Amino acid sequence: MSGWVAQVARVPTGHGTWWMAWGDGGLVAAARTRGEAERRARGAGAVRVGAGDPGAAPADPDWSRLPRGFRGRALMACHALRRGEVITYAELAVRAGSPGAARAAGSAMAANPLPVVIPCHRVVRADGAPGGYSAGGPAAKARMLREEGALRPGAERCYSGAP
Repeated sequence: MSGWVAQVARVPTGHGTWWMAWGDGGLVAAARTRGEAERRARGAGAVRVGAGDPGAAPADPDWSRLPRGFRGRALMACHALRRGEVITYAELAVRAGSPGAARAAGSAMAANPLPVVIPCHRVVRADGAPGGYSAGGPAAKARMLREEGALRPGAERCYSGAP
């Protein structure tokens, strides 16, 4: 796993254009700026980062270069969420094998190296409110949820009822 070279390019996604970084095994970073994508790729172990072809960017994460343990399991569980599907941080913790670890699930989503690819915007607070989004703020998260049909226009919560 040491000594690998990452490629970086601007890649269109369903939620705008993002800078993606990848190696032979898949994506390792997604960011709004090239510098942030390169920094995250180096954090994942890349020794060099060069320009890549946007058309050559893989669609899937390189799980071997992403976090392990609970954080990795939370990222994998989040990656399995379908467009328009939302769950709470508590439910994500359950799916990651650690019931009661809702705060840790929130921390895992806040440190998500691949926002949009691993759709952390689909994980919401216990009351159904979107909550924060480290890749653009609460307004960006609400916009993304509306685009996916998970948050109705004018609504403040993804669902109603007691958590």
